[in-house]
This record gives sequence, structure tokens and C-alpha cells, in this order.
Amino acid sequence: MIKRFLLLLVILIAGCAPKYPVTGPPKDPLPGTFFSSADESLSHKELASAMKGNDFILIGESHNNPCDHKVQAGIIEEMSRTGKSFALGLEMVSVDRQDILDRFNKGLIDVDNLREMLHWDESWGFDYELYRMIFETSRKYSVPVFALNVPREITRNISRHGMESLSFEEKTFLPENIIYPPHEQVEILERQFEFHQDMIQADEPYFQRFIAAQSVWDTKMASEAIRIHKDRQEPVVILSGTMHVKKGYGIEHRLRSLMPHARVTSIVPVRSLEMITSDNPYHFFCPPVRSGMRLGIVASEEDGQVMVTGVVKGSLAENAGLEKHDEIVKVDGKHISSMADLHHAAVNAAQGDREMVMEVLRNGRKEFINIRLMRAMPATQ
Repeated sequence: MIKRFLLLLVILIAGCAPKYPVTGPPKDPLPGTFFSSADESLSHKELASAMKGNDFILIGESHNNPCDHKVQAGIIEEMSRTGKSFALGLEMVSVDRQDILDRFNKGLIDVDNLREMLHWDESWGFDYELYRMIFETSRKYSVPVFALNVPREITRNISRHGMESLSFEEKTFLPENIIYPPHEQVEILERQFEFHQDMIQADEPYFQRFIAAQSVWDTKMASEAIRIHKDRQEPVVILSGTMHVKKGYGIEHRLRSLMPHARVTSIVPVRSLEMITSDNPYHFFCPPVRSGMRLGIVASEEDGQVMVTGVVKGSLAENAGLEKHDEIVKVDGKHISSMADLHHAAVNAAQGDREMVMEVLRNGRKEFINIRLMRAMPATQ
């Protein structure tokens, strides 16, 4: 949600499907190594044992990091091998698509067809192949999978127009009680907001709408997880972005507000050992997705139009000649009506190691912008 708040389309080229291994400096541990908050390394079995007795296990991720998803799948597998049943809840899927997951859980839909059935590309936007091993592991060990979130259009409308703009049908997806972030987190978000305020051209009412949208997002995940836990009488493993897991903010804050005696633990990825803190009980190391190539478009999406509201200085977009107030109409001949469309077009161009041809409207005139995108190379080169 924080990335959506910034509206900064900084696409890490090939980050959604890297073709090369990424290695860190020699002092880095092996990818997938687990650590306690005391910086002590843990085996897979030790971590799985530590998960026992918890009602909710939160596992963070960077959505475009393949190592993070491999570790998540490994945790699911190791927990399954203990013989204790649990459910899996996903930030990535909205509750209106639970019927699809129900059919998947019954074996009526296979992993290959799940992407299309869930409208994954349109609703989530990050490469399905990064998540494939999670669904495959869930299928292998008969771990039931559940949707946790509201349809994205709802939080998008709240961010733009406020809670009062929601239709009656949209309001039916809202949690019964919306829990706002703790004061300490609001202060952090305020500092981030002030830093980016000029770039995103937002004011204080926008910030308050953003807080409301994020609160709906996190509260819905927590309330759905509690419902699943009570219905099934078993733990729920929750996969979500790290910002919804770190420091006990986000989902955990809502879980403890709604279910004060809940036993909650969390595991978050770190990109270096220096990032290990006592704020989270468990961590795993995965190197960052390396690229160095930034598209650098600050954009807004409104009624099927993607408008450029700013261009990052020194970025590929600026160097190619993209300008503020340009409307992005097509990329490589395909119509662009959402940020997800633009994301997919950039990733496809990067994977093909070719130029992205962008058609824009500028002051009523058609212009063509060519941006050369390249795959990420190994960090050691």
C-alpha cells in the first residue's frame, strides 16, 4: 500500500522474472538462511518448531523478489511436514475470488489455470510465476488457500475520493470495524509523505485518505484471518508485503486489536545482516533484486487513463523525453488503461531486451517515446 501511496512507477527492470542469479558480497549468508532477533542462525526445522503454538504466522515479502517466494514456499513445506494442519491466507487475492480458491483447494483447478481464473495479472500485477511454487507446495501438501483482501478498486477509490465515495456494494466488502495505525506508524508515514509531497502533488486530505485506505487493507486481512482461524480451528499463515508485517504494525496491530489473546509471530526478509532487529522475532536473508535501471514515471490512473504527473530526474523516462502531463495511450501498440498495464508492458520489453515504444498524447498531439530497457545482470558483474 505504501508503494501505491507514492504513485511512483519505478519499475525494477526484470525484477518480476530475473533470469540471472543474484549474489551478495562474501560476508552475506546463504539466501534463505533464518535468523532470530538475536542474530542467531536457525535451521528450517528449528524455525518450523518455533512456529508451533501460534495462531497466526506472518511472512513478509518483496513482491518482485523470487528468493522471498522460494523461502515462503519452503516454510510452508517444512510446516506441513510437521503434520500439524494450517491454512494459508494471501494478501494477493481479494475475497470476491474465494470461490476460485475453493475450487483450487478441491483439486478442480490446477496451478497452470489458476492465474487466468483469478485474473491475477489484472488484480495483482506481479508475475504469477514468482508465486507458482507457493501454489504448488500448497497443492502438494493439501494446505487450503484463502483470499484475505478487499478488491483493489475499493482502496483505490478511498485513496482518491474518500470512504464516502464507495457504493453500497463496495461497502459490503469493508471490515466491520476499521482499525487505524498506531501513533508511531502514523508519524513515520507523515515523514514519508512530507518528503514525497512535491513529487506526488498531494495534500493533507490525500494523506488522510491514504491512511484510511491502508487501514481498510490491513484490517480486512486481519479480520479474514481471524474468521478462517475460528472456522477451521487451526493456525493461519499469512503471506503479505513486508511493510504490512514489520515492527508489529500493519496486520499484527489489527490482529491484536480484534483478538487480544491471539498468539502471533512474524518472519520478515532482510537484505543484509545489519537489518536484523528486535522489532521482529524472526528474519530470513534474501539478497535484493538488482537492476540499476529505473523507468522513473510518476503517474496517476483515472477512469482508464494513465497520466504522467512527474518524471524522476536522471531516469530512463526523462532521458527518453517523457514529460509531465503526457497521457500514456499505448505501449508497443497495446492500449494502456491502468498502472498494471504499464507495468506489464515494461517487464515484457525488458525480458525481450528491446525498446519500449510509448505512444502519448501531449497537448492534443500524438508523440512517440522510445525507451530502451535491458534485463538485470548479475550483481557480481
